[in-house]
Amino acid sequence: MKRTLTFYKISATGNDFILFDNRTALLESRRDAAFFSRLCQPHTAVGADGVILLEQSDRADFRYVHVNSDGSLAEMCGNGSRAVSWFAQKLGVVQDQASFEINGHLYHSTIHGLTVTTDFIPAGRPMLSLPVIEEPALQCGGLIDTGVPHLVIFVDQVAKVDVAGVGRKYRHHPFFPKGTNVDFVQPGKENELSVRTFERGVEAETLACGTGAVAAALIAHVRKGMGSPCRVRFPGGIVQVDFSDDFHTIRLTGEVTPVFHGVLEEPFHA
Repeated sequence: MKRTLTFYKISATGNDFILFDNRTALLESRRDAAFFSRLCQPHTAVGADGVILLEQSDRADFRYVHVNSDGSLAEMCGNGSRAVSWFAQKLGVVQDQASFEINGHLYHSTIHGLTVTTDFIPAGRPMLSLPVIEEPALQCGGLIDTGVPHLVIFVDQVAKVDVAGVGRKYRHHPFFPKGTNVDFVQPGKENELSVRTFERGVEAETLACGTGAVAAALIAHVRKGMGSPCRVRFPGGIVQVDFSDDFHTIRLTGEVTPVFHGVLEEPFHA
């Protein structure tokens, strides 16, 4: 009889992920990277921005590994962290509080129904002076690491930005040897931002980006005086970013949506 492997597809404000309970270590992020990349394809497989493996941890309730849709590993994923925290509760690994490990760092989440808040580790101060932006209509906000690098660019009308073209240009700009995510940010009223993100590892615009929301809020605080809490509106929905002025306390809150679950049959690595 063929063995089977159950997966869940979960959307976190439009960022969608395929999640596996990998506490038995059946799957391996590097060995199976090509397989995961194929699973993420939208027309020939499940379709997602990335694959998340929930695994055992001796430091926290669980650890997780995030594989981008191109097969590369992500150092951190804000919306993925919210999705996997809900998934851990679904599996009975945690109740309403979760501690987890990714890339050697410890994080915490709070789960209330489908609303999940993830506490980020402190962020460093942004690099504000970057000699990279060429288009007159774009204003460089700065570069900040919120678990992964983000270049924040302020615009007047985010809906009209060529995210695919301009985003790809700066994602691969030689100033960033390891690449960067690119966030196009339109400030609004009453601590609200509208954001579109070109994600490194997905190599396309995604419907939302948790680390991008945090990056946009923190850079907007420094550059525009944006306060906390900050509502960040993406094409996929709204998240909230709470932060202290020194960036030592950072929280990302938003909804998660269980889309469906399914079963894969062997061979899992084909």
